[in-house]
Amino acid sequence: MKYFFLAFKNWNKFKGRSNRPEFWYFALFYVIIGIITYYIDVLFLGYNPIDPTSFGIFQASFNLIVLIPSISVTIRRLHDVNKSGWNLLWYLTIIGTLYIIYLNILKGTDDDNKYGSPSTL
Repeated sequence: MKYFFLAFKNWNKFKGRSNRPEFWYFALFYVIIGIITYYIDVLFLGYNPIDPTSFGIFQASFNLIVLIPSISVTIRRLHDVNKSGWNLLWYLTIIGTLYIIYLNILKGTDDDNKYGSPSTL
């Protein structure tokens, strides 16, 4: 959980680097909490994902709260593999999403790169 909270602590830092565990633990807890909020909406608030007039308030609120920290941690993760944060725009394409996932899987550079020193936690 410390990595999830670390992303919120560094929500406004788009410079620097984040290592693989910081990114992937954030992604893991994002998915887990997203599933929990989905089921809260379905079970307690009557959200029906098939009905287009239905709205899942908890899941939508959670996604809105996590939007900027997730962008921030992903940009810093791209910096760790020595790529520009502008590569995040590849998400707008289908094949680009696979490319961003691939970049997030790669091991970061061990030494300093143009984005700073390796993250140590």
